[in-house]
Amino acid sequence: MLKRIALPFLFALTLAIPSIAHAQRKSPLADAPAIRKRVELRETRLEVGAGLLSTVNQTFYHGMMVGLRAGFHLTDSLSISAMGAFGVSSFSTGFHGRLEETLRDVTAGENRTPTLAVANSGINKASMVLAAQVEVTPFTGKYSMFGKLFAHYDFYLFGGGALVNLAAVNSPAAPVCADMAAANDVCVATGMKPGGTFGGGFHSFFNNFVALNAELRTVMIKDNPAGRDVNGDMDVNLGDLTWTPHVMASLGVTFYLPTIAPISN
Repeated sequence: MLKRIALPFLFALTLAIPSIAHAQRKSPLADAPAIRKRVELRETRLEVGAGLLSTVNQTFYHGMMVGLRAGFHLTDSLSISAMGAFGVSSFSTGFHGRLEETLRDVTAGENRTPTLAVANSGINKASMVLAAQVEVTPFTGKYSMFGKLFAHYDFYLFGGGALVNLAAVNSPAAPVCADMAAANDVCVATGMKPGGTFGGGFHSFFNNFVALNAELRTVMIKDNPAGRDVNGDMDVNLGDLTWTPHVMASLGVTFYLPTIAPISN
């Protein structure tokens, strides 16, 4: 009876001892980083850059701007930054050209409103954009082209606050939109308008401190691009300003400081 009990017990103990020893042994990769000798391209580095911006969804006039940006990467995936875009040129959209053709084609004696001069007097454009934002970089990696050209990249998302300066496009301009008591047919929305901004972009690194930067940004502000009655109260004033998206695309070059990127363990 003793042999019948002892033999299965010894057999089970023989199988259990290696498993217990394996469980107690710590893997040499337990606390190791996911990637060894990784180039730390973002963490605790200053980023400065410049480029060109263009509005892409404006009704009457597209703006060309010069953009500047600066930011600091708190971690590899979190940073704070600020940007400024300053208008240098603008050009009429196809819709505005069609509008001018329609309003210009008025026969003698025809009482059609608005006239071309009145319609143009209320049109505005974004002449300057300022923004401060928080950026999150969830995707990073390295890619190759034709098996010979290799480069690091990252994708980022951002959101924050913005200020947009609106300016009249044509002269003479309509009266500036205000809380007017008298009835008005047109006014032009100008001045600094607060709002929010959000969007995304990517970097493609030429080396460890210079990268190509492309970005798509939306700025939401209260605006009335046409300067016309929007709410149907037969008066044009500040009440006709509505939340309007200004979408901008940019392409530029950004630099990282210090120029030497640290290498992880």
